Amino acid sequence: MASLIAATRHLEVPHILVLRRLTLRDPEARKWANEKQLNIVFQVILSKAIERYGLPKLKAARDRGFEPLLPAGGDSRDEDLRVLGDIATQLIGPPQMSEAESTQASFHALLARGAAVPPPRTMRTQPPTREPPPLFAAQLGPAGDKQLRRMIQVQQSEDEGGGERTPFTDFTTLFDDTICGYTEKTLAMFRISGPSRGLRLPFLLAPEFGPVYREVLKKHILPQMRATRAIQALGGTYNWAEVGGERLIEIIQGSEVNNPILHNWDGRWASFRAPKAPKGKKAPPPKPEDNPWPLFRDDATRCNYEPPSEAHVILLQDIIRFEADVMAKCWRELSQLYTQEFAPSGRMDQAREGAFRDGIMKWSAKLPDYIGEHLAMKAHFEFERLDADWMRKLLNNFGKNDSERRRNAPFLSDFVLQLGY
Repeated sequence: MASLIAATRHLEVPHILVLRRLTLRDPEARKWANEKQLNIVFQVILSKAIERYGLPKLKAARDRGFEPLLPAGGDSRDEDLRVLGDIATQLIGPPQMSEAESTQASFHALLARGAAVPPPRTMRTQPPTREPPPLFAAQLGPAGDKQLRRMIQVQQSEDEGGGERTPFTDFTTLFDDTICGYTEKTLAMFRISGPSRGLRLPFLLAPEFGPVYREVLKKHILPQMRATRAIQALGGTYNWAEVGGERLIEIIQGSEVNNPILHNWDGRWASFRAPKAPKGKKAPPPKPEDNPWPLFRDDATRCNYEPPSEAHVILLQDIIRFEADVMAKCWRELSQLYTQEFAPSGRMDQAREGAFRDGIMKWSAKLPDYIGEHLAMKAHFEFERLDADWMRKLLNNFGKNDSERRRNAPFLSDFVLQLGY
């Protein structure tokens, strides 16, 4: 796969479509990937090539029936048009119809729907969280495409689950349940499994934070997102009963450019910042739908953890961007390093002193801001040898003085203060 990505990095769209035809017909290609995986690979390759081509040019090409992007030869023209149409819809949205076309399409949809009795409402069940195959990201190697790895993992997770899916009722329910379940998988990587030992936890580590975060999404984030024109258009783009929530996850993990879900997600979180006061006047109070902070504070007071505030908006909104599979790989490696350093099965398995600390520092540099220090605090509760003295020594690795350490690891600095000097 990595060789295929490298070989197509500088090809134009018509050439990639020809290569796609040949690869799908080549029996040798089926020895290293099935048809679903090949389609995912070429969808990512074509998306990258079309982004280089330019979205304005793509829109103009779609108006001309994609003629500038089609290769010579008409044996697979319908399939090429379908692939280009799906990618164009994902990147720039569905094509705009004239008023007459829109009216006609609505009329035909009503005729096709007929007077059928709607099926009985099916009770929804939350599917269990499935961890991706161990070290799958590492097997692709550093040259593997990041988006490709995530999309193939989604596909493999679906295949391994035997087709188990949440029964579809409507787009609103699917949208809310998919995003809430996706963020819950990430939050599960942070929360501790045992008691807090009387310490006031950072909110990401608190087991009680997940339910209140979901409540904030249901009350303050998702309804307003669904009311936007972009999400309403997305609701009519696919047959959601067929594609399911996996398509929403692919959109979330796709490009940040023209991403309707991430754009409206960031907009909602940004609205929670207090409005600036006009010069010489008092700032207006926030609207109730733009003020989730009392909900966070009440739950934190009741459950004894540090609540998030306006200063943590970026961290709260980036939960949907954190890669749970990468954090799972990080946690597996840290668990192995802890065992090898502090509880080896034999002398030959003994790791050098400081191996676990170096592993935390390595992953703190690799992962987004604040993630490494949160995993270090979780390790304090999960691994018995990481006492207060060890945590203080770890904090010293984040800076030469207190101000630098607080700037680089603010959550860990407050946590160590609770442990006492």
